[in-house]
Amino acid sequence: MNQSSDPKPLSLSNDRELLNVQPIPAARYANEQLAALTVYSIHWLRQWGLRPTVESITVLNHRLFPERFGMDLFPEFPDANRTLRSLLQCGPKYRGWLSGSNRRGYVITPGGQALTGELMRRVGYPQVGKVLLGHATEAPRQRGTRTERTRDVDFKAEVAELRGSKLFERWKSDPLQERDLIHVYSALRVFDHTPVSAKRQRLNDLKDSAKKANDSEVEELLQSVELSFPALFREPQRGKVRH
Repeated sequence: MNQSSDPKPLSLSNDRELLNVQPIPAARYANEQLAALTVYSIHWLRQWGLRPTVESITVLNHRLFPERFGMDLFPEFPDANRTLRSLLQCGPKYRGWLSGSNRRGYVITPGGQALTGELMRRVGYPQVGKVLLGHATEAPRQRGTRTERTRDVDFKAEVAELRGSKLFERWKSDPLQERDLIHVYSALRVFDHTPVSAKRQRLNDLKDSAKKANDSEVEELLQSVELSFPALFREPQRGKVRH
């Protein structure tokens, strides 16, 4: 019998009700990244009408994924440091899956939303009390199934993140100009001091993602970036020594 993967509607009245969340089978998340699982938890906090603070995220991470978010010596208790590190890794300077802070709350970016969709299919859905909210539709991630380059996000998530960027918005309205360089850095998740070879590799990786996603607009955007800011992706030429 086919089981529906559509989540059942549910809201929680307060954070204490998170203690009713049942753990997901460990085999479903064993090979997922901690940062990705944290985005998953924040998604459900939002769905249930709860504010995603560090405390609530820490508790839900441990309720859903105790094998990954428990303390080493006391695994029955949540390891807040793992959640804090994961939140840092999810931020704009790294994976770009989240924006916000503990004070303001955390918001999932377009790239994080695409990642969440992938996780729903692989990891499945939570169970609150006796209510199972849905079912996984794909096999769990297997160890060693990453592509030849180390990837923190799949190509669909990368393309979705680019489409949600300020750079994409500016490119759609006007030709890119020098003042858009800051948006290029943000969208590519590189810095001024990032080595040229790493910037070029990042551009090529994004081109590859856009091609796999069959997104011609993002391909055009990346080509425009390369043409508008060639110095970003070329090693500086050393002048000839005159005698």
